[in-house]
Order: sequence, then structure tokens, then C-alpha cells
Amino acid sequence: MAQALIIYGSETGNTRRAAEMIAANMVEGGHEVRVLDVTETGVEILGEPYDALLLGVSTWGAIDEEVCEDFKRFYADLAGVDLAGRRVAVFGCGDTGYDRFAKAVDFVAERVRQRGATIIAEPLKIDRDPAKSKNLVETWAVALARAI
Repeated sequence: MAQALIIYGSETGNTRRAAEMIAANMVEGGHEVRVLDVTETGVEILGEPYDALLLGVSTWGAIDEEVCEDFKRFYADLAGVDLAGRRVAVFGCGDTGYDRFAKAVDFVAERVRQRGATIIAEPLKIDRDPAKSKNLVETWAVALARAI
């Protein structure tokens, strides 16, 4: 049984719901999961001995490098964190109506790669409400649970 930490930022509640869905699937897979809103923590928690770190971020806005408001401080602070040897997965919600669908997921994935993390699953991009993409979210979560 592995221990996973999910940290999410969510403007509209979609990424929070996705985090809860992912956590439920991982618990069903036999893992212990802690879920935190990004406003309740800082990057120092990434140094704790979790087997996997999952970062959930929603995309907000159409300009480049825009993460949701509540994730901005955490995202900026990630630039100074050594994640060598850490196993990370990134997920988030966006809107396919924009040219760069769920681009914040890409930004966060790239930032953690730059800081030395190993990405353990293809980043998951969800179109708005995760309940409408339940199979996609659950399939990703089950595969992730098996990978850790």
C-alpha cells in the first residue's frame, strides 16, 4: 500500500471534484490518500515521505502561463523546490473552447520536471466538469494506482 498526496487548486470546484474522484479510486486500489486544497498548504509539504504526489490545477484565462488564482503562489514556489527522486502526476480541468486546452496542466508538469521529478502518468486534462468525463478520470486514477 502506497501513500499519496493530492494537492489541488480549483476556481469553480471542478478540479476539487476531480481530486476527490481520483482519491476515491486510489483508496479503492488499496492506497492511503491525503487530499489538500492548495490554499491550506505550501510547497514544504512536498518534502514529506509520500510515495506519489498528485498536483491538480485548473486553467483560468486565455493568456500564457496562467494557472488558477489559488495555485499561483504554490506554482511560483515550485521553482525553488528540489523534486529529485519524487514521483509526480499532474491533472486538471480546462475548457476545450480555448486554443490551449488545460494549459496549466502542461505548465505545472513542466515545472516539476524541471525541478527533477519523475512524471509517473501522462498528465490528465479534463474538459470542465469531471463528472462528465468520469470514465476518463477513473481510468487514469486506476492506472496511476497500479503504477505506484
